[in-house]
Amino acid sequence: GFELAIDVGTAATRMHVAPRLTPLVRPSTVWKSGGTRAALRGGVIVDTDAATAVLRDLLRSVPRRGFRGLRALACVPTDASPDERAALVESVLQAGARAVAIVPEPFAAAAGAGLDVQSPQAQLVVDIGEGVTDCAVVRGGMLVASQALRVAVADLRFAAMEWIEVGAGVRVSPIEAERVLREVGVGPLATWQRTLCVVGSPLHGAGPIRGTIEIDALHDALDPVVDQIVACVGRFVAALPGEFADEIGDSGICL
Repeated sequence: GFELAIDVGTAATRMHVAPRLTPLVRPSTVWKSGGTRAALRGGVIVDTDAATAVLRDLLRSVPRRGFRGLRALACVPTDASPDERAALVESVLQAGARAVAIVPEPFAAAAGAGLDVQSPQAQLVVDIGEGVTDCAVVRGGMLVASQALRVAVADLRFAAMEWIEVGAGVRVSPIEAERVLREVGVGPLATWQRTLCVVGSPLHGAGPIRGTIEIDALHDALDPVVDQIVACVGRFVAALPGEFADEIGDSGICL
């Protein structure tokens, strides 16, 4: 068995250590040379030193000898290259693990969502993360098909920030853009609400300032990103063998 489960994600890194009931969580960034450095981009490690620092920082919250000598389970996107997988293994080992096993992220997501991953019936999982949309079919304890697209929530947030700056003349933070996305979603609202107030900085001069955006117009700006994600899922499902498609038709999609 494994003593650690690690999700080194684009936005946040999560680590589960028994007997804790909740995971340890922190952003996947470090402060260095006067600025913030991201450990990951598009769901994979681009800075092994930063990723190692993130993992070591999490371990400071573990009331034991860290995880030196322990075995870790870590996950990667299904399209990760050998070099990208090696970077993850290197970071976890440098942080102190004795051994690392890699598992595809949709498989870990399926288990975490409560699916019976050992079931002989095919089940479709779509894992939309910060940097990757990962589609997979789980059957009999294995991934039998997968497809990943490195377009996901970060792209939605960036599109929202860009459009709000142009449409409302307000430069919003990623946190405010996240709030806006959670408030309005990516499709028509089932309410009367058509506008939303945002808070940010002016394009020129001092702030903060408020602005008002048209929700329908924002949705139009998000559509190109949403279309890429939906098209990825559509292509994946269309390419599945008939036997999988029939079984998935019964079980549906775990999102």
